[in-house]
Amino acid sequence: MALLLGACAMPMRIGLEPEERSKITALAAHVVVVQDEVIAAVQAPTVGAASGGGLIGAMIDASIANSRVKESQQALGSFYTVIEDVDYRKEFNEAIRSELANYQIKVATVTTTPRALNMDILTKLRNQLPSGQALLLIYPRYSLTADFRNFDVESQVSMWTRSDSPSSSGGMNRPIQRSVLYFQSQSVGMGGRKSLDIWGADNAALFRSTLRESITETLRMAMIDLDVATEPSAKAGNLQEEFSFNNGAITTKLKGQVVKSGDTRTILLASDQKLYSLPRTSASASTAAAK
Repeated sequence: MALLLGACAMPMRIGLEPEERSKITALAAHVVVVQDEVIAAVQAPTVGAASGGGLIGAMIDASIANSRVKESQQALGSFYTVIEDVDYRKEFNEAIRSELANYQIKVATVTTTPRALNMDILTKLRNQLPSGQALLLIYPRYSLTADFRNFDVESQVSMWTRSDSPSSSGGMNRPIQRSVLYFQSQSVGMGGRKSLDIWGADNAALFRSTLRESITETLRMAMIDLDVATEPSAKAGNLQEEFSFNNGAITTKLKGQVVKSGDTRTILLASDQKLYSLPRTSASASTAAAK
């Protein structure tokens, strides 16, 4: 899906125009979950770049990356045993049906599949749409951060009309809406094996509940971003705020505009144009755990 969208040379975020929104009477939701299990994100090595690049540098980086992947998989071995019955695809399929049941745009159909998309499949799906219906694509990827402290989900979301109905957003090969949504859980433990032990405790109760929360939050962000009345750009007068974000190696800062804030989580439109759902206590908890 990333390749498909990237090939179109599209911006990170395309807002849904009121004109397009007014034409939509129903949505056909199509969720693509290619993964069968959670993975750990591996930090890309930078030895090659530091040494001036070239073939030798690339070979060194590849060797380091392979070593990190093996170490990560070994660490996850016993954890996989505890979560063997966890099915993210099934959880997403069940959640999307209930979460979108009361949305103001009727969701006519929901399809959840492991089959990756290409342009031919996308065109076929679009051409099957009846009049007034739009295709809502959701393509989530989920992982534990490299230090195992956070559960992350990055989802590419886009909305398409029939390929023979050029949109006002720029033509038949461009969606009428696009966004990248990022969920990060509360940080767990001090990292490494200790964090995995917490995730796996009590039959992985925390991991299972966090996985379900990530799906609910992803769908909530998708609906916020599709709703013209709560379009983030309409709140441009809001002050920029800063939040902590764990990239697996260090705690960095995300700066942006708060779109929605609750008791436990905040939805932020960051400067990179991604929409983030972050824990309200991320700043204090992440900083304390990193010390």
